[in-house]
Amino acid sequence: MKSIFYKLLSGLLVLLLLSSGAQPVAAQGGGTIVGRGGIRHLATSSDGKYIAVASTVGIWLYEAADVTKQPRFISGHTEEVQQVAFSSDGAKLASASLDRTVGLWDVQTGARLQSFEGARSGFYAVAFSPDDALVAAATTDQDAIRLWESASGRAVGVLQGHRGQIVSIAFSPDGKELASGSSDQSVRLWDIQRGAESRALEDVKARVTIVAYSPDGSLLAVGSVNGNVLLYRTSDYAVAQTFSMERARIGSLAFSPDGKTLAVGANAKIFLWDVASGRNLNSFDAHRSAVISLAYSADGSQIISGGADNALRVFDANTNRELAQTRAEHARELLYTTFSRDGRLAAYAASGDPFVRLVSLADGSTQLIDNANAVSALAFNSDASLLAVASADSVILHNTVSLRAEATLRPNQRLGAISALAFNSDSSQIAVGYSQGPIIIYAVANGRVVAELLGHTQSVRSLAFSADDQTLYSTSADGTLRIWSLSE
Repeated sequence: MKSIFYKLLSGLLVLLLLSSGAQPVAAQGGGTIVGRGGIRHLATSSDGKYIAVASTVGIWLYEAADVTKQPRFISGHTEEVQQVAFSSDGAKLASASLDRTVGLWDVQTGARLQSFEGARSGFYAVAFSPDDALVAAATTDQDAIRLWESASGRAVGVLQGHRGQIVSIAFSPDGKELASGSSDQSVRLWDIQRGAESRALEDVKARVTIVAYSPDGSLLAVGSVNGNVLLYRTSDYAVAQTFSMERARIGSLAFSPDGKTLAVGANAKIFLWDVASGRNLNSFDAHRSAVISLAYSADGSQIISGGADNALRVFDANTNRELAQTRAEHARELLYTTFSRDGRLAAYAASGDPFVRLVSLADGSTQLIDNANAVSALAFNSDASLLAVASADSVILHNTVSLRAEATLRPNQRLGAISALAFNSDSSQIAVGYSQGPIIIYAVANGRVVAELLGHTQSVRSLAFSADDQTLYSTSADGTLRIWSLSE
């Protein structure tokens, strides 16, 4: 193995982070969305047919019977959608967005029925009244809740009183009251008919994250950042139960349809509590990171969860066994992306995701490659017949037609995680950059080390061979661009 002299040029490193993740779809304005965006919230329709997901790119409508099927996309918001809510009959969907609008959509056609406006900042929470006559949405503009008639779009009220951002709102089942939870450590109850505050619950002693009424309206559950869920009796608003998740941040709540069980998303786990006795029935790992939204299926047999890992998962409500998931198609940032030289193919993967999406740029069709381990770098060879997929300590060469793994390179050196890849022009060699700075060129046929390039002091970010294969270019997190002569 021979070290090769190099010429150093100063340069700046620019990292490109691409938003979203999955099959390409047409977006408003003629653009294309390659992916489904980071999950912000989910809701299930009362008829059990649909799961709506609020994401960083728009609204995705899944068939509840099979969440692995390609969902429908509802396009129209120009910024992130923070929350969604179905009408009681499941025919309409309301959405709160950072674009300072609240949308009302026809579920069957995806057509926009109303656009509610009036705030000077984005909307973060949304809810239908039980009779579907009103839509309420919370905005950071004066920390207020705005109300509109759903049919006419007419603004009918503004509720103010919180001293911090309102993060969750819920109508009582009888429609007479609206509960709102805020970062000001309080829950406020609003008389809808009078349009005024009727009560404030200020004994939470922590930033409120979520509020939810039981199906019969007899209880109000309040979750906070301190790991507790307080269960209030709505008859007198005394605390009936306190469920403790040992200071884990409460991200989501969902009552079962019969009201007997409360599902709580706390950090990456889901806890199930018996409402009557206050007994913890079970807890299980649900996501790789925080559970940010929960819902029961209409019949109560399943629990649907959305996580900060951008996966949508479905669990059996009785056994807690996972039934389905959307993998990482809702990736927020596609950190690993590459295009073939001939413009036929693109490949991408999200941070921490073992699955690579291989996209035909002609028709947008997508195929899934399971790399088994989290992806850290991607590269096509010159004719795009091979896709190199790196994980922490290996490089797998996948055939782009059969999707089979044709070879695996397993370097013996402990040089850090693999962070960059590049094929030479005839695909006989592959350059591999490591997180500790070295670059090793390997023979594709047998994995033999052809050259070792030492000089970068931090992670290698990008690699490229010159057209004649006599030069290799590299950039690094150390802030340099280096040009390496590969001639003897």
